[in-house]
Amino acid sequence: MTSQDSNVLFYWLALERVPRVGPLTIARLIQAFGTPEAVLHAGAQEIRKRTGLGEKIAALISTFSIPADSILKHIKILEEMDVQVITRWDADYPQNLLEIYDPPALLFVRGNFVPEDKAAVGIVGTRNPTRYGLDMAEQITKELIREGITIISGLARGIDTACHKAAYKAGGRSIGVLGCGIDVTYPRENRELMEQMLHQGAVITEFRPGTEPLPTNFYRRNRIISGLAKGVLVVEAAKSSGSLITAHHALEQNRDVLAVPGNVRNLKSSGPHHLIKQGAALVESGQDVLHALFATSGKPVMQQQGLFQATRESNDVAPESLTVLEAIDLDPVPIDLICESVGLEAGKLSGILLELELQGLVKQHPGKMFSRILK
Repeated sequence: MTSQDSNVLFYWLALERVPRVGPLTIARLIQAFGTPEAVLHAGAQEIRKRTGLGEKIAALISTFSIPADSILKHIKILEEMDVQVITRWDADYPQNLLEIYDPPALLFVRGNFVPEDKAAVGIVGTRNPTRYGLDMAEQITKELIREGITIISGLARGIDTACHKAAYKAGGRSIGVLGCGIDVTYPRENRELMEQMLHQGAVITEFRPGTEPLPTNFYRRNRIISGLAKGVLVVEAAKSSGSLITAHHALEQNRDVLAVPGNVRNLKSSGPHHLIKQGAALVESGQDVLHALFATSGKPVMQQQGLFQATRESNDVAPESLTVLEAIDLDPVPIDLICESVGLEAGKLSGILLELELQGLVKQHPGKMFSRILK
């Protein structure tokens, strides 16, 4: 990494630290200013004029105090670990991921992407699989690897780990998506596996170095697993599991969802069976996956529910609701912060947010967070 590269990276890592600035806001800022350095040197008025962002978020950006020591420490870690930092504006950013609603502005990458990774399948499932679940995950992975398919998963215990190991042993590629910093090994027992994967794939994350594997990170991580893939296969999972959150992301991203059936008396089969009842493709082998995702018919396996729904124009919204709408960013904002911004009682605010959600103007995320839907 050259000093010029380090200087550019410094401002990328600074911009990504600004409170309430996530992938969608960063995209709008870069479109307006071209570089993160230009963004961070701009005044609030200029930011508002060029981007249309609200007064408070523009003030946060223009007055942000860059934590230089912390950023330089992280750049040193990235250099020592030979980590590539790829932005969504770089030529080697994964094409599949660019297609989703909110692609990460930055990816921290150990290993490498190759053009063949566009033919990829996400495989996810329980951390506590049965022998049957492990056998099916390994069998399907090996069959897909023989056909040159890249496996995407989350490096979690159980099904994820089984797929990554099977891909490596079969001589194929897999990409592991972390819910923590690139320098944090989680789970710890997968340290050796991660090192092996660097020679036949990659380990990636959108989280800066030092980020711990907090539960809230995995919701964001899961959208990357599905975003990198042409479809997501669920092998053993409860109905309330993170695997079904990944399947939900896949649907929102216009990806196909597939599921392996199991024992009806096993709770770990409830997630896949629920998906199959909803229209997911039933999978018994790797050939089923290949036929569903890479056949030339162009017909989707499962009816998709896109993020871009018809919305009412903002001039049809009541003044009080419009005030709430203007307090919400493109990236998720906690309800308590919205409450503080607009000065409304929590119960009344919840009612307005529900109305805006029904109108297709805002989207609710886990943890009572809300984001504005792009028109």
